[in-house]
Amino acid sequence: MDLFSLTKKELEEYMVEHNQKKFRGKQLLDWVYKKGVLNNEKMSNLPDDLKTKGALGLNILPLKEKLIQKSLDGTMKVLLELSDGELVESVYIPENDRATVCFSSQVGCTMGCSFCATGQSGFSRNLTAGEIVGQLYFWRHIKGLPVTNAVAMGQGEPFHNWDNFKKAINIINDPDCFNLGARHLTVSTCGIVPGILALAKEPWQINLSISLHAPSDELRSQIMPINRRFPLKELIQAVEEYIRVTNRRVTFEYTVIPNFNDGEMNAALLVALLKNKLVHVNVIPVNPLIGQGASFKDAEEFARLLQGKLNVTVRRSRGADIDAACGQLKRKVLD
Repeated sequence: MDLFSLTKKELEEYMVEHNQKKFRGKQLLDWVYKKGVLNNEKMSNLPDDLKTKGALGLNILPLKEKLIQKSLDGTMKVLLELSDGELVESVYIPENDRATVCFSSQVGCTMGCSFCATGQSGFSRNLTAGEIVGQLYFWRHIKGLPVTNAVAMGQGEPFHNWDNFKKAINIINDPDCFNLGARHLTVSTCGIVPGILALAKEPWQINLSISLHAPSDELRSQIMPINRRFPLKELIQAVEEYIRVTNRRVTFEYTVIPNFNDGEMNAALLVALLKNKLVHVNVIPVNPLIGQGASFKDAEEFARLLQGKLNVTVRRSRGADIDAACGQLKRKVLD
């Protein structure tokens, strides 16, 4: 059994089932999550029989570093090998007042977005809750780096792994486990309407980000096949319901692809789609995976067309020199 897939309650129950005191579960969590200790022999307040049994057969960290890259801007990307040999990516993004981990929810992805390297590499399986939590743990305790924020913007569609993702968020948010506040967590989706509505019903105050990337069904369906299943009208209705229930702002990610989704007409369509809603737009230059990449200036120009009409920010690409975009490092290694 994987320790990182267990909630505090489940671990306490596991201890009792194995003839241990319930509080031993909390002690084990303190060693692992608070002190970063994975070696049972160093857990001094655990009884000898528990240490000898290797915490009753609990597997500790379900992943290990295979390859890591560091950018000139400080961004780091790691390729992690899972227990079955599958590979998954995670990115560490340090900034002045925060340090964000971008983590994956699946090995690969079924969405097939044309601008994403992950979508072009196929799908293997869902990640367990422990494999999701383990990515954040890797940066904080294996690498010894601060983690203040986390975004599910890595490989995979979180809402297609909802049960494991939901459990992982509960573990990450639990003060007795990873202890990262809900408002410092973001889930990113390509627009799975049932997932957005399910998230609205959860008690968390985590942030929602939606990969939009086009202002019309005609354009969006060309680059994001999911739009044929959940077209923009349904997506926007779900967003409006999410905002009504949660009163939380929704972020839309818009990757600028030159001569495709930029220009005055697309800007006007985007304004018409999102105006008078509690939303924010992040404009991003596309990476060079498809055709010609966009420059920061291209993104700035498109954002200028939106200013005064929508809340908008131009987001600089990080780690451009190290294959930091989703799926690039894994694809490079496998190729």
